[in-house]
Amino acid sequence: MKKRSFYDRVYAGTVFYPTLAWNMMLGRVLKIRNWWDFIDDHVIVGARPFARDVNALAAIGVRAVVNTCEEYGGPVEEYGRHGIVQLHIPTVDFTHPTIENVRQGVEFVQEHVSQGKIVYIHCKAGRARSATVAICWLIQYRQMSAADAQALLLSKRPHINPRLTERAVVNEFIAELKDNEPQE
Repeated sequence: MKKRSFYDRVYAGTVFYPTLAWNMMLGRVLKIRNWWDFIDDHVIVGARPFARDVNALAAIGVRAVVNTCEEYGGPVEEYGRHGIVQLHIPTVDFTHPTIENVRQGVEFVQEHVSQGKIVYIHCKAGRARSATVAICWLIQYRQMSAADAQALLLSKRPHINPRLTERAVVNEFIAELKDNEPQE
């Protein structure tokens, strides 16, 4: 597992509150961006949920959460009140999850989706860390190409990172899927 550098953490910590404020301005005040978007009937990609968001998430059927934020443990007490389970795969902001965390997140999403449950995948803004898990889930369990999965994510949540398919971890995930395909 690759350790994130001291400088990654310092940078992420320094810009955390200004970028969270920016996300709140765009999503909550100006309403230019949705705080979350369905990308599939059972999967939502979104921004960091606050405790006050949990009632609304539960009301739309969320029963599982993938939290990719190293900087935020999530409103776990509120989740517990609604029977929502959380997988926390801490990832430094402005970096991508490790391949192990991506695999774990994808399998967690699929486990709950296969039971008909709705899963909320989030990071701070719902643009990169969360979208990395989502694109890999779409590739593996919706049998989409990387380009089609990226296009779907952008059509549902236009402000996600438009270059997820260039991320080393996404390409490593795709290569592992190909390596595990049965040989003819």
